[in-house]
Amino acid sequence: MGDAPMPNNIGLYVGWAALAGALIPVMAALQGTLGRTIASPLHASLIAVGVSFIGVGCVVALLRPALPASNLLATVPPVAWFGGLAMAFYATSATFVTPNFGVGNFIMCVVVAQLVMSTLIDQFGLFGAAVHAIDLKRAAGLALLAGGAALVAIR
Repeated sequence: MGDAPMPNNIGLYVGWAALAGALIPVMAALQGTLGRTIASPLHASLIAVGVSFIGVGCVVALLRPALPASNLLATVPPVAWFGGLAMAFYATSATFVTPNFGVGNFIMCVVVAQLVMSTLIDQFGLFGAAVHAIDLKRAAGLALLAGGAALVAIR
């Protein structure tokens, strides 16, 4: 199958992204359960990231994409390696925070922060992203989202 580009199918992308998003609170809840069950959130985070590594390894083994040229690794901007650390931080955070704060509250904070950060990345073209300026409509949407999230969090 290789690294051929995916078809330009908006329905596929929407469905895939929605499934990925729906699995985030499931992941947080399950990691919290794992951490409580083994009485070690740090080890639970390590196990979760290890299982993730195995899962991606299985996908690579199944699809068998060509290996990137070794000289390309030297050209990767240093900041790009931070993505893996961000993923590890998220996994550890979900494992520690979810059992104490609740899945809904944790994910609510995650979603608001994701949208604010993605808007800033778009505004300034950070990390090589295309620039999409913040307009009044986007700013109002973020404000409404934050207000709605606060209402969800109120007990």
